[in-house]
Amino acid sequence: MSVTLVSGVNGVGLSSVCQAVRRGLGDGYKLINFGDVMLEQAAAMGITTERAQLGTLSQTETRRLQRRAGEFVAEEAATTNVILSTHLAVETQTGYVQGLPVEVLRDVSPDAFVLVEAEPATILERRQESDRDLDGITERQIDFEQDLNRSAALQYARDQNAPVRFVENEGEIETAAERLADSL
Repeated sequence: MSVTLVSGVNGVGLSSVCQAVRRGLGDGYKLINFGDVMLEQAAAMGITTERAQLGTLSQTETRRLQRRAGEFVAEEAATTNVILSTHLAVETQTGYVQGLPVEVLRDVSPDAFVLVEAEPATILERRQESDRDLDGITERQIDFEQDLNRSAALQYARDQNAPVRFVENEGEIETAAERLADSL
């Protein structure tokens, strides 16, 4: 079975695009949100039940949750094709860290990487319309986050000997979802 890792910064419409792709695919694909799996692991360990709290954890706690989430994804990928939605660079209180440390990347073993992007102005507008607390974000910071995501994707793809694909999400979700489906 395969793992296609799909990534984008907050506000790019990553979840919406992935959900639209999943609706159009057959039963042979499962959509997994890496952050949701980390949150489930954190709740099971009594650490937190709030997603916003994941960014406040120590690097040790974060890596432990990432490893457990990676093991879960690897187990799922043994029996079905997985579309894995995640962030490749994650902002924490101490700065940005890898979304998938090398041991997690090895477990998940993606066959392809897809970056979903939009113009920083579009992302900023979407963030302002969302219910998440993302105050103080600028277009420049969004551009920086997308650059980090691109760099991480290329590094991860090199390590996995896998291609990186690009999907633009400027218009209708269905259009971006079709582009993503074509890359599967």
